[in-house]
Amino acid sequence: MKKNYLIPILALLIAPFYSQAQVVNGGFENVKPNFLPSNWGMNFQQSFGFDPETGETFGDQIQFTWCVPSMVYASFEPKTGQYAMEVSNAYNWTTSEVIPGMATVFNDPEQDSPGWNPGVPVSPQTSVILLGFDYKFFPAGNDIAQATLRVEDAEGNQLGSASLDISGLHNTYTYVYTPMAITRAGTPAFMYISFSMAKEGSTPTFGTRLVVDNVIINFSTLINDENTANTPKVFPTLVDRELNIIPNGLNDTVSYKIINSEGRLVRESIVSQDAGAQYTMDLSELNSGIYFLNIQDQATNTTKKFIKK
Repeated sequence: MKKNYLIPILALLIAPFYSQAQVVNGGFENVKPNFLPSNWGMNFQQSFGFDPETGETFGDQIQFTWCVPSMVYASFEPKTGQYAMEVSNAYNWTTSEVIPGMATVFNDPEQDSPGWNPGVPVSPQTSVILLGFDYKFFPAGNDIAQATLRVEDAEGNQLGSASLDISGLHNTYTYVYTPMAITRAGTPAFMYISFSMAKEGSTPTFGTRLVVDNVIINFSTLINDENTANTPKVFPTLVDRELNIIPNGLNDTVSYKIINSEGRLVRESIVSQDAGAQYTMDLSELNSGIYFLNIQDQATNTTKKFIKK
């Protein structure tokens, strides 16, 4: 069964629940022996020459941020799991130029870079509705990084895209997302995701670092339907008017964000939460449909789904 983006609203609302497919190695837990994250990398070749008289090789002198001769590598600073992905710039001492790093997803886990085949195939059951990820950003200057998502059909026609600018110091993890804008009807066949250290028109700085974790294209991996003892409890899941949250350890300042099935933020409340007090949200003005409640404090980041009658 093919999936087409020109579909009824009801089908769009249901898609996130039945489509669990996510980004290949989007959590970056698959790391190669050379410390590169599987299925992520960039095309970069350092040119060398050969002097036939002396037998010596020569070429541009490139300095990388870390000892790994790459601008994309695994990081020991994960939001979850054991690894994240880090992207940084390099410096060409020969030409006195900064080389901006870029991480692109690709399908062949045996390769270290995309080569001629960036992107990954998209199955008809995959729901691509947004681009979301956790990140930390350490700019050495006024750098602006950019994350992009693009979906194409089998003929290479672009069906939709999303992009997020990354700037300013973020020394703790920040979660961001943006819905994909559909620009053409068609059946998705390929998906392209990249993290560039220099948005077009911006100037990269050597020493800038971007750490990324938990890259998603829909909310399926964020949903935790079980109200376990260690997470906030949300009820009822079929809401007529009020939604109740039992904190289960949430304390101090808590952010409650309600996101619709298209990935758009429709309401946000910042609450000084008492760890033992139930919090009630009046949702009577929300339209009927499927929603997601993202709950965050300093130690918790969880998302629950509910249906508004």
